Amino acid sequence: MVNDLELAIKNADDLKRVDQENKDPLLAQDETKLDLDKESTTTTHTYRLNSKGLVSEELIKDDTVLVVGLGWSLCDSHDNTKLEINKALRKQKLAHPEAAELAAIIHGFESAFELGVKNIQFFCHDSNILAYVTRKATPKESIVAKLLEQVFRLQTRFTSCQALAAVSRDDINSVIMLAKYAIASQTRWCEGDTEYESCPVCYAYVSPNDKFEVRGCFHRIFVTCMRKPFSSEQLLRGNTAICPYPDCENDLVPEDCRGFADANAITLMIQRKKEKAIPIKDRVYCPNPSCSFLMSDLDLVRNNNPQQSEARKCMECGLSFCKKCHVPWHYKKTCDEFKMSESYLKSDAALLESFVKIQGWKKCS
Repeated sequence: MVNDLELAIKNADDLKRVDQENKDPLLAQDETKLDLDKESTTTTHTYRLNSKGLVSEELIKDDTVLVVGLGWSLCDSHDNTKLEINKALRKQKLAHPEAAELAAIIHGFESAFELGVKNIQFFCHDSNILAYVTRKATPKESIVAKLLEQVFRLQTRFTSCQALAAVSRDDINSVIMLAKYAIASQTRWCEGDTEYESCPVCYAYVSPNDKFEVRGCFHRIFVTCMRKPFSSEQLLRGNTAICPYPDCENDLVPEDCRGFADANAITLMIQRKKEKAIPIKDRVYCPNPSCSFLMSDLDLVRNNNPQQSEARKCMECGLSFCKKCHVPWHYKKTCDEFKMSESYLKSDAALLESFVKIQGWKKCS
């Protein structure tokens, strides 16, 4: 276990400290000189700050360590990105989700000061943090309250400073990635000339190049362990493929998994994701055995003729079928009439209905 709680990422050059009397020793950092043109320091621009602080329990060799990852970006009023920075901290006092979020805002403010920014809008991705910085709520944790006071002090140094709810998914994802990369940088170590990371699933020491980063949650998993969600048993049982990181519920993106999953597994995975997206009561399968295409009943065109209210047409193969009877459309017969016919009694739908009754199964609702 790493006991010395110190900065894990250091920038190249030291700078003159900004607002030294207001800076908390918890957030002391090395900073990088920002060499920007004079236009960027004018007061006519309103800059936008996006930030994210994350706390992650990471396996480093055989020890479990809490690592704080911070990421922030600053854009001018023309949407030009002026900086993107990330840092990792191993400070136990900051290993609280809300404390990490405020720490990221503080670091972002300090970077803005170095740019000479006078007017700024900063976006909060967490509703609690937005409530705190707009003074609509008070934090219960002492460390969070302490950092919040520092945010308030730093806000007064700007000519204008406005807190807003984050709305841009791209901006949110970019700073989350920065924070995640900061955390990932702390999970590596070297033995001789070889770099290693621990896999949080199998606990093996593996090369960073042999890991796969899951889109959305950004967990880094050994490629061999990534194959487990694609087992035939899992997918055929109706399960969707999710990130194998412990307790993670993030769905895997099929297109991202082609490097370690075969084509049949990918096809089945896409089918499972599609099923999951359609409510059970709206799921309709084409009765054509060579098709079996899944559709949402809400997307299918309905016939205005009352006698054909159950008629549907497969969007894949074009077969006209009866949604109620699960067979090709029975022309000139109502559903009740068709179910009395020999054609229905010999159909797969009738055999299935009979089997369901014998087993005492109930239809999903």
